[in-house]
Amino acid sequence: MITGCYRGRRLRAPSGRDTRPILDRVKVSLFDWLGARLAQPGRLPPLNVLDLFCGSGSLGIEALSRGAAFCAFVEAGLKAFQCLQGNIDDLRIGSAARAYNRPAETIQVRPPDNSAFSLIFLDPPYRLSEDITPGSVMSRVAGRLGCDIPVESDAIIVWRHAADCNLPGVLPGKWASSERRVWGTMAVTMYERSPQVPR
Repeated sequence: MITGCYRGRRLRAPSGRDTRPILDRVKVSLFDWLGARLAQPGRLPPLNVLDLFCGSGSLGIEALSRGAAFCAFVEAGLKAFQCLQGNIDDLRIGSAARAYNRPAETIQVRPPDNSAFSLIFLDPPYRLSEDITPGSVMSRVAGRLGCDIPVESDAIIVWRHAADCNLPGVLPGKWASSERRVWGTMAVTMYERSPQVPR
C-alpha cells in the first residue's frame, strides 16, 4: 500500500526468501522520519532518488508518491524486476522512473537531467549486509556512490537491514553513519558524506 499522491494503491510483490516486503506502518514511520529531515513530515522535496536492490520498488515508489522528482530503480533478480516493471506500468509513473535489470555493484546510472542523486535506498538481501569487508558486494556498492555514481554533497543513504546486524560507522566513499532506527526485526541505518572520513 502507498501513501502520498498514490495513496491506497497496492503494489505487486515477488515471492522468495530474498524479498522482504516492508510493513505499511513501518514505511509510514520511515518516510515521516525522512520527510521531517528533508522537507516536512509526510513529504519529500523534488529530489532524485536511487533505489538499489529495489525488489518491487516499494521504497522508490513511495518516495515518488511523496514528492520526489525522479527515481532510478535497480534490481538484478528477474522475477522481482518483472514485478517492479508491472508496478511502474500500473501507476503510470514511467516519466519519473527508470528501471534497470542489472547488479547494483556494476550499474552505471545517473538522473536524466545529468545531475546527481540526493537520496539512496539500499535494501539488499539481509545476508549481504552481514559482510562489509573490502571487496564484498556491499563494500563495492558503497564505494561507487559518489565516485562512479553521482551523488549530491548532502546526499544520504538509507540502508535497510536486520535489526541484529550492526553496520560499520564508516563506509567506503566517505560515508559516515548518522542515525539508526529499529522497527521489530528490521532496522535502518542512515549515512551521510563526511569530509572527515578517509577514503
